[in-house]
Parts: sequence; C-alpha cells; structure tokens
Amino acid sequence: MREFKRYLYRLYLSAGTPSLDRIAETAALDDSLPGAPSRDTVGRLLTGAKLPGLHDAESVTAVLARLMDRDPAETVVRIRELWIEAKERPGPPPRTAEAWGAARLGVHHAVDVDGAGFDRLTPYIERTHDETVRERLRCARGGEAVLAVLVGQSSTGKTRSAFEAVRIELPDWPVLFPSGPRELLDWVAGDAVDAGSVIWLNETQRYLTGPAGEDVAESLAGLLGRTAPLAVLGSMWPEYARRIAAPGGDDHFHARALLRAHHAEILVPDHLGGSLGRARKAAAHDPRLRAALAAAGEPARVIQQLTGGPELVRQYEMGPGNAFSEIEHAIVTAAVDARRLGHAAALSPELLAAAVVGYLPSTARVTGDTEWFAAAVHALSSADGGRLPALVPDRVAPGVGAADGYHPADYLDQSVRRARAHLAPPAELWEAAEAHGRTADDLYAMGGEARARCRHGHALRLYRRALDRGADARPALALLWEEAGDRAAAESVAADSGWAWAVLAGVREGHDDGAGALRAHERAALAGEPSAWDFLARLREYVGDRAGAEEAAVAAAEQGHTRPWLALARRRERTGDEAGALAAYTRAVTAGDPWGWMGRARWYDRTGRDAEAETAYLEAADAGVPTAWSSLVHLRWRAGDRKGAEAAATRAAGLGNAEGWSALMRYHRQRGETAAAEHACRLAAAAGSTGALAHLALLREESGDTEGAEEAAVRAARFGHAEAWWTLARVREEAGQSASADLAAARAARAGDTEAWIALARIRERTGDTEGAERAADEAAEHGSGDTWATLARIRERAGDREGSLRAVRAAVAAGGSGVWSALGQVREDRGDGPGAEVAYREAADAGDTAAWTALGRLHEEAGDRRRAERCYRTGVDAGDSEAWEGLLRVTGGDPPPPLHGRFGLDAAGGFAASLSGHGHAVRLGDGG
Repeated sequence: MREFKRYLYRLYLSAGTPSLDRIAETAALDDSLPGAPSRDTVGRLLTGAKLPGLHDAESVTAVLARLMDRDPAETVVRIRELWIEAKERPGPPPRTAEAWGAARLGVHHAVDVDGAGFDRLTPYIERTHDETVRERLRCARGGEAVLAVLVGQSSTGKTRSAFEAVRIELPDWPVLFPSGPRELLDWVAGDAVDAGSVIWLNETQRYLTGPAGEDVAESLAGLLGRTAPLAVLGSMWPEYARRIAAPGGDDHFHARALLRAHHAEILVPDHLGGSLGRARKAAAHDPRLRAALAAAGEPARVIQQLTGGPELVRQYEMGPGNAFSEIEHAIVTAAVDARRLGHAAALSPELLAAAVVGYLPSTARVTGDTEWFAAAVHALSSADGGRLPALVPDRVAPGVGAADGYHPADYLDQSVRRARAHLAPPAELWEAAEAHGRTADDLYAMGGEARARCRHGHALRLYRRALDRGADARPALALLWEEAGDRAAAESVAADSGWAWAVLAGVREGHDDGAGALRAHERAALAGEPSAWDFLARLREYVGDRAGAEEAAVAAAEQGHTRPWLALARRRERTGDEAGALAAYTRAVTAGDPWGWMGRARWYDRTGRDAEAETAYLEAADAGVPTAWSSLVHLRWRAGDRKGAEAAATRAAGLGNAEGWSALMRYHRQRGETAAAEHACRLAAAAGSTGALAHLALLREESGDTEGAEEAAVRAARFGHAEAWWTLARVREEAGQSASADLAAARAARAGDTEAWIALARIRERTGDTEGAERAADEAAEHGSGDTWATLARIRERAGDREGSLRAVRAAVAAGGSGVWSALGQVREDRGDGPGAEVAYREAADAGDTAAWTALGRLHEEAGDRRRAERCYRTGVDAGDSEAWEGLLRVTGGDPPPPLHGRFGLDAAGGFAASLSGHGHAVRLGDGG
C-alpha cells in the first residue's frame, strides 16, 4: 500500500502538481480511460489512507503520465502491479484520526455524572483558536507542509481541539503517532513518513527537549522542508514553551528555530470565554456539561471540571490521611516530583516503591501488610464511579497485559508541580531513579535536574547510569569533575568524546586558563569535533602564533571543515589586518567554502573596488550564498545602475531567492517611490517571500488601498505570518481608526499572534485611552494570552498608577500570564521601592515563579540581612535557579570564602557536600585541587 501511494504521489509531483479539477476533467473527457473519478475521488486517491478502485487509479496515472510527456501504458502497468500487491498484502492499515480514537491520541474523557453512561466525548464547544488550527490544516490539504503546536495549561482542550481539526479537515489522512523521540527519528531517517500524513506529537516537549530534542527539531525541519503536503500537530504546557523559547544558552537552539520558522505556537485559553453561550445550549443535552458549568464559576473554566481535575487537586490538597491515605498521598507526590524532574517515560512500580519511602514519616512506614504498595497503587489508578484516577496506568512492554508503569493525571501533575516547584526531592527519589529509571534519556534528564539543583553527587551517578545505558553523557560528566577540581577525572571521562573536550575547553577559557583551553581544543579537534578547529585557530592567532593558527585551519580543511579560515579572516578584520583578512578569505575559497567568496566581496566592497566586488558577489551567489543577491543589488543600486539591480533581482528570483526584490522594495520605499516599491514587493512575494506580503499590506494601506492591504494580509496569514495583520492594526490605531484596528488585531490573533493586542494596548494607554487599552487586553486574554495585561501592569507601575497596575496584574494572572508578579517586582526595584518589590516577589513565589526566590535573596543581601538572604537563595537553588547558587556562596562563604567552598555542591538534605565520587575517583575537602 505504501509503495502504491508513494509511486502515485511522485507522479503527481513530477507532473507539476496539477489541480484536482484539471485531473478529473481530463479523465472525464477521455473515453479511452477505464474510470472517470470526481475531483474529491482524485483528492482521496492522492492523499487518502485507503486503497482506491483500480480503474480510478489507472485513469489518474494515465492523465499524470501524459502531463509529463511519458508513455501512459508503462505507468499504468506499474500502478496496476503496485495496486495488486497492495490488495494482496495490505499490511496494517494506516490509521486515520477516527480510527485511532480520541482517547488513544491523548484526549481526556469526561467524568461520569451519576452513572449516566454517556459517550466518553462531550459535545465539542468551538472557540476562537479552533479556526486558527483548522486554517493551518486547510493549508496542508492545499499542498503545504505545516507545523502547529497548541500551547495551554493542562485540561484546557488542546488535544481535543487538534483531534477535531484533523477529523474535520483531514479525515482521510493517516495519523502517525510516534512512541517517543527515538522512534520519530528512525521514521524520518528511514524515509517512512509519506506526504499526505499527520504526525501527532501530543506532549510535544517529550520530543523537543531532552537528549534527543535538538536532533528531533533538526529532523522535523528537514522533513517539513522536503515533504508536502504534511501536517505536524502537537501540544504542550506553557512552561515547556517558555523553556524552549528562552534566550541564552543553546540547549534548545534548533527547537526554538523550528517553532519560530513555522510560527507554530497557537495559544489555547483556559476558559470558554465567548463560547460560553454555545456551551450552555449543548449542556441541555449532556448532564456532564451541565455539572461542569455549575461548578466552573468565573472565568468559565469548564473543561477542567469536565475532566474532574479540580476535584482531584482539592482531594490532594486536603493532605495525607483524608481523601488519600498517607501512602497514596506520598506515591502521588513522588510521581509528580519524578515527572517534574525529567522522567518523561512511564514510572515503573519499582521506582515509585523505592522513592516513596523518602516522602513518608517514620510512623507511616510501619505496616504489616506486604501488599501495601499494590493496594495503594490500585486505589490511585482506579476509575470506579467514573472518577478521574490520580495515577494513570500505562504499559510499556509489547503486547497486552497488566500495567508496568504509571504517570500522574495531567491536571493534578501540573497543580502539584507548581506547588512543589521550589522544593528539592529527598535522596530516595534520586536513588530510585538511578536504580529504576526507564530509559537513558530519563536518567540523563534527571541528572541534569540534579545538577541544576547543585546535587552534584546525585547528578554524577545518574549521568554514569545514563552513559551505561547509551546516552552521550560524557560532556556532562566531564564538566562535573572539572568544576569539582579533579582535572584528571574530567579528562579521563572525556576520553574520545570531541564535544566533552570542547566543553572542558570552554570552562577553562572562562577561568582564563589559556594553556588548558588550548590543550582541550586540540584534543577536541583530534576527536573529530568540527567546532574545535575554529577555536583552536582563533586561540593560536590570539597568542601570536599565526603559523600555528594557519596550520590548524589547513588541517581542518583537509578534514572538510573550512570555517577556521573564515574565523581567522573575521578576527583579522576586527584587528585591522586587512591584507591578512583577504588572504584568509582567499584560502577559504580555495578550500571550497562559498562564504569565502562573500568575505572577499565585502572586503572589495568596503575598500571601493566595485568591479571586483561584483565578480565575487556573483561567485558567492552561484555557490549558493542567499544574501549575496541582496548585496549585489545594493552594490548596483548604490552605483546608480537600477536596471542592473533589477536584473540581479530577477535572476535571483528565477532561482527561488526573493532577497533581491525584497532589497529593492526597501530602497524604493525609502525614496518614496510607492508604485515601484509595491511592484518589487509583489515580485518578492511571487519568488516565495511571505514576509514581503506583510510589506505589501503596509504599502497598500499607506496608499489608501484598504481592500488590497487586507488581501495581502490574508495571504500572509495563510503561510503562518500574522505580522501583516498586526502591522495594519498598529497603523490604523495611530491613524485614529480604533474599530478597524481592533478588527485587524482580531485577524492577527486568529492567525496565531496576539502581539497586535499588546501594540494596541501600549498605544492606547500612552494616549490616555484606558478603556480601549483594557479592551485590547481582554481580547488577548480571550485568545489565551495574559501578556497584554502584564504589559499594562508594567506601564502603569512606571507611571505611578499603583492601583491600576495591581488591577492589571490580577487580570494577567487570571488570564494565565506567567512571571507577571516578578516583572512588577523588577519595575519597583528599579524605581527604588524595595518594600514594594519584596511584596511583588513574594506574590510571584507563591504563584510558583521560582526565579522570585533569587530576586528576594538579592534584595535581602543588599539590605545586609544575610540570614534571610541565605534562606531565599537556598530555596532558589532547590528550585533549580542557576543564579541562586552564586548568591548562596556569597552569603555563606565569609570574606574571603574558603578555597573549596561549595565545590562539590549540596547533599540531598541541602548541606554543603564534602566530596564528589564515582568510578574510583574521589575529591574530598582538604585534598587540594
């Protein structure tokens, strides 16, 4: 079946992707063909999951062959062979969303009401974000490759929204649901993902974070670039989205780039908002919905009530010995801690049984019942009476059988992890994970969380277990030993890992150990780490060893790494060595690096040698450097050669590069040549620049063509670019057209971008339109974003409007905004209001913002209260805030601090550890470096 579909779809691509109407009409007019499939049948035949009729397949194949000027008879014979093979050996049928079913794709079922026995799914209540999701899938159905990730709190309807969208827009497409990141990587590497498929990534953070996360992101980026149509759908909590999006550090560089490139995030509000009326109508026919509406209160968090999540949290918050026994309560807490500290796979019974001891008082550990654990797990995972189980059973082993793993219910998980975010777990959890962690990725992730909390001994043991299980943990282990002062152990564990040596080199550079860094870079390069050659060449050049630097660049080029020549060229440019820079760029060209041509071109351009610059820009462009075209256009424009600039832009566009026309659009606009700018903009858009559509919308708006502006914005939004709409919103607001600005902002939000509401709120607040600013903030909240209210809070606090600021903060928190109180505390701290800042930071800490503890520690330290500062910094360390550790060392170390103070991190109880040991190496206080 798979080969049949692939052969047919490749014919379709080779024929130039003719329209479905054209294929159907051509087949209908040809009496020699055995079938006359309709337009819809042709569509299902090309992208559907079922085997079509033979006559329809033969007819479509013949039409496509003629469009390619190929012999139809040959292709029809081949498609008939593949059809017969698929018929005789169908294999497992590809599953559509309907075939998978909502529950197996991760949709939470609603709790029963009085044993009414309704269908597991309640009537679906559409909200604003649903149209955004479905529009993305319509783009996929139209031939594009799309990525959409629904971001919202637990039990807010993310997965149900995606399920309904696929069921409506792509009902015949097969849905591929990888069990984890490794399986997804294997599928992509093995070319097992066909066009016309949906990749289902529920809990997307499982795929984009962790040791394999960056590989998955790169793999998906490549797949989306070469396979169409395709839809990749996912969902995740906001805290994971923020972690991926956070600047600084490269842990999620490729994941961040993937999500940004595809404008993937679609916010899902935690309330029904404007859909409340539809929910009330549907409730007339569903008692579960009626009960949820009655219990939800404001602001209409109905979906959470449907899943039973709030009631489960209420039972947990009653404490041990009430709704949950002491052992049950401890098991739930241990399960949530394991999940929040990186164990993504199902938690084995052995892990939970070993860990729970650390969560029980000594009196609760006394029992004569040998089945105490099994009884507690059974009670927690039971769904008797339709209630939501606190612990969800899972099965990892192949085949059908008893559960061999568990995870806490999502809503309970999110609530408890927020309440425990500032707490480090007991030693028993780290030890249980070391002994019973499910996968190498789980062990590695938990090692990272232990290290973030400065539990270096536990991190060391978890990393070692991960390494034993196949994870690339050598860099992390080497770093731990290096920071503990045992260089021999660090270098021993680095072994032949190029990246581990590169990590050691970076640490030594940071400590001004030039000789040690140089040695580590040399070992990294010898171990095959490409980036090490850049650093090695740069370091040798820095210490004046020019010959050694060039020797490293030559050696790297012989191994296929040409970047060191570019690094040397750029360094020489910065130091004013123009001749040396040109020589290095020339060596890069000789080594086969196209960016060497670009460097030469810019060198000639900068020194006024235009003819040589033009030649070099053309060489760079021909070698595939995309920015060379815009540079060449600029060179000719600057020289007054408009025709030459347009000729370069036209040539680039013919190669699928819109940079040239985009540059000309900017130049014409700067000179006030509106018609010429629009012409260039249209050509850039035709060459594939979706960003040009946003510029085109602005140009048309400025020229008074409102209809044309909106047409361009609609086209841009179809490609996931909502900036055209929010640009129109800003321009219209500044022109005093508030109603029209609101409409444009709403269209931007429907396209997945709520930034327009923030822009409108800022403008209106600045001009004194408080009511209009708050209306914009409410609209953003309706689309799942509290950021606009948070922005208003900061603006008002800076303006001295304390009452208005507090009102905005509360609205932001109610809308799901994160970090709102901490941001307010920072504003107050900047304004010298220490007491007000402390109040805001404490509110932030109570809301689960772990960075607030470090901010509180800093406030107390600056006020001279070292005792309170230490307490806050310790809490920040336990929460995993990297800045808290430095603060803790300052307030506990004396002046000056002892030489080895804090070198080995903390023990599980929070005291300063006296050693770091493992694999025969040990460093103890008093042993020296």
